[in-house]
Amino acid sequence: MPSNRWRGLAYLGAILCSYLLFLLITLPAYWADWLAIRASQNTVRIQQPEGTLWGGSGNLVIQSGGQERMQTRFTWSIQPLWLFTGKLQARFGSRDVATPLNATLRIGYRHVSISEVDAAVPVSVLSAFIPAIDLVAPSGRLQITTPQATLTPAGLEGGLQLTWLGAGARMGGLSEVGDYRLVVNGRGPTAGLRIETLRGDVGVTAQGEWQAQGEGLLRLTGNITPGNREQTLRPLLTMLNAQNNNGQYIWTLNSRFSPAKFFGATP
Repeated sequence: MPSNRWRGLAYLGAILCSYLLFLLITLPAYWADWLAIRASQNTVRIQQPEGTLWGGSGNLVIQSGGQERMQTRFTWSIQPLWLFTGKLQARFGSRDVATPLNATLRIGYRHVSISEVDAAVPVSVLSAFIPAIDLVAPSGRLQITTPQATLTPAGLEGGLQLTWLGAGARMGGLSEVGDYRLVVNGRGPTAGLRIETLRGDVGVTAQGEWQAQGEGLLRLTGNITPGNREQTLRPLLTMLNAQNNNGQYIWTLNSRFSPAKFFGATP
């Protein structure tokens, strides 16, 4: 008799687990919007969602300061089997030619990895996550590409390219000056940084390094050749404390970004 009771309880438990799994798998897509709002503090929204939490589509909206910075229709697919390994893997895609957004994201304990990234977004989107950028009010588009890049408290492995197309800024009425690229080459505890000019009448070059250990010191040293845009660029040159050297302005940027602090650990 006791064995029959335990068998019955086991059957009941299996039925309840199956039902809960069914409910989890069929969670409607609006839960993705709920999660995005709370994770981003209302900066990111997924409007008009369709499908389920694990696979659906919607309008990705990024906003800040009461302004909409970006909107594109995109799809997502989350692979729940990765949860059994302690990781979350999601694939994002967009058919919007003006705002492509294609990437695979994998998140685990003190581990963030992106791969197959091909995305282009308005550069003003950055102000939603770095409010100080609004002081410059940049214009143009930011193209992001990388085959694979992994960030851990130990540093960055892999590389990525950020290309600023049609670069400009409303600060000082600076219209489009050209296209520029930042190349990041991660080598674990250090990452090489390089800025190059692809097109334009304002030349910008820089070399530097990011040291992931400790406080995460980031240092860039470069040159700006303003040409006939010198007067318009004056506010930016002053902000960078750039020094004139026969028509070339030498500038240095020092900042800090600690992966350990990003993952909530002590450097």
